Amino acid sequence: MQRYFIQNEDVEGDRVVLQGEQAHHIERVMRMSAGDEFICVDENEKAGKFTITSVQAQKVTAQFSETIETCAELPVHVTIAQADIKGDRFEWMLQKATELGAFGFIGFGGKHSVVKWDEKKQDKKLGRYKKIVQEAAEQSERLRLPAVQHVASAKELLLIADRYDVVWVVSEQSGRGTNHHALYEQLEALHLPVSVLAIFGPEGGFSESEFQLFQDAGFASISLGPRILRAETASTALLSMLSYEYEIKR
Repeated sequence: MQRYFIQNEDVEGDRVVLQGEQAHHIERVMRMSAGDEFICVDENEKAGKFTITSVQAQKVTAQFSETIETCAELPVHVTIAQADIKGDRFEWMLQKATELGAFGFIGFGGKHSVVKWDEKKQDKKLGRYKKIVQEAAEQSERLRLPAVQHVASAKELLLIADRYDVVWVVSEQSGRGTNHHALYEQLEALHLPVSVLAIFGPEGGFSESEFQLFQDAGFASISLGPRILRAETASTALLSMLSYEYEIKR
């Protein structure tokens, strides 16, 4: 059933009033009319089924009918910190990682990033990223709408790292140095609920200075296996492993 993320201002008692793009999607794309049903997820991550009572130009009104109890959220809250990569690849990563349960996203400028973040276009680009994430979250029946933000560099990640219980640096360089921890050892040490910041490099990987910065901060360095993955693939591989460990295996 079609799902929409709504804001508190869209709610009027036991009704929702959707306008703009969502109303257009209901009327023109989904071809819904009075009597049809869809699901709304509010800002408190609560889902409910609604029945359309009125469809007007750019305005759809629907009546609450029942609460939806199912939850499709990954038990481990994983925020993906992805160094800037080519636009279409970053967007692909956002879409697939959202489908696989990512809790949020932080883009950052990596020293080896081929593309450079344009501050003048930040609002437009973040707006596009958020739209991609919202559509993917609706399609995959999520209750959470992952947040998307961007910081300038790896150093700025250190300033927000204390918000998370665990920080992982995912890299082919993870076999070097003394801070190497196998992924399975990290999983054994986790106790739910837990928040994880997983940091991924760009196409060229982390620079030596960035990797050293993470090691000095005490972040755990992990590998996803013997194969070298593309930058946009690594996060989806990690999320798939976590889904198996905490949703399928158990």
